[in-house]
Amino acid sequence: MTNEPKLVTVSPGVHAWIGAGGDSNAGAIETPDGVLVIDAQQYPRLGRMFRDSISATTGKPLRMLIDTHCHLDHTHGNVVFEDLPILAHDKCLAAMHAALGPLEGDRWKITDFSTKLRILFGTNVNELVPEGDPYRAWFHQRIGLPDYDVVTILPPTQTFADQFVFHLPNETVRLDYWGPAHCDNDIVVYLEKSKVIFLGDLVFNGRYPWLGDGNLDGWIDRLSHVMTLDISVAIPGHGPPTDMKEVARFRDMLIAIRAGVEKAIKAGWSEDAAVRDVQVPEFAHVSRYKEWMPIDVKAAYRQMRGR
Repeated sequence: MTNEPKLVTVSPGVHAWIGAGGDSNAGAIETPDGVLVIDAQQYPRLGRMFRDSISATTGKPLRMLIDTHCHLDHTHGNVVFEDLPILAHDKCLAAMHAALGPLEGDRWKITDFSTKLRILFGTNVNELVPEGDPYRAWFHQRIGLPDYDVVTILPPTQTFADQFVFHLPNETVRLDYWGPAHCDNDIVVYLEKSKVIFLGDLVFNGRYPWLGDGNLDGWIDRLSHVMTLDISVAIPGHGPPTDMKEVARFRDMLIAIRAGVEKAIKAGWSEDAAVRDVQVPEFAHVSRYKEWMPIDVKAAYRQMRGR
């Protein structure tokens, strides 16, 4: 993985911003009316770097920002693009309101740690990793940079229900919502002729998944649908650009987690026993397995018991 974020061209007129060390990715699609920007980075300083790179690479004005989902590592940089319309799914805006509460004017300004965690990892994160939990220390260091002292989130200004399509002269860009997955408001951005798809956090390439805000069954089903599409390049939410083989491998990892937790539930294990003993050793080498596996098992256990 790259040690510095950078903008790479994955197809003519289509660019992916690849975060440093597996940090969040973003994208840019050139159109006759300006550049469509996909996601805005995890804090404004990176958002400005991303915006400057788009301008330097394309020489074109920006047209619109698209949020693939609500999480802070993809939306904290929205403020850098406040001169643009911001488009997202209806549920993305609803999730922001649920996590952040009332707006302050046209945005949210957050200094409370628990609220920052909710917009980064989901509204249930403080139940999964409560105060006093030894795993909570990892989350404190995750947002320990001064860039997170005050988190300012600008909400979408336009939303859609299931599908939004840009009909370009030589391309069709589809924004599709297929249901809950990594969270309840994930969309994909699919360029039909270029055969490029921006998956947001439906895929983490080279990093273990965070299940805390997700629907595991739905996530597996969404990836199965992705694999029916004609795709040459897939841009994950984290990690380098990849292909359908890696998407399938990531889906297999989710299936393995689900199978392990299902086996524990059928055997009558308690939640604590499952958290302690469920493992998927074939994926133990993946980055953040150690930090996230126990919490992922807890989240999956609660989902499956509530089916």
